[in-house]
Amino acid sequence: MSNRRKLAQRKQPRHVTMPPAISALVDRQMLADAAYFRQHPDVRRYARRYVPGEAWPNVLPPDTVVEVTQMQPGVRSRAFGRALMVADFDKVKDQVAA
Repeated sequence: MSNRRKLAQRKQPRHVTMPPAISALVDRQMLADAAYFRQHPDVRRYARRYVPGEAWPNVLPPDTVVEVTQMQPGVRSRAFGRALMVADFDKVKDQVAA
């Protein structure tokens, strides 16, 4: 076998199957996202806490925030990011009202 062919074979990505426990976790979270949009039909996107494992095989920090966007009923996208600020909205609301 030529060196070129060996190199080409090495560059092929390996297919990795999602473990059943992770698959079940992702399915539960997707169902929860779908339920959120059914309960809030006028909302197009929302942010929630990251559930460890849902970005498998990537490992994200525990303070990751997930922005879920409903593209159309039954079709959603997820964007993973870091929260820049955490606020106690009740305290902020009270300060603004004062």
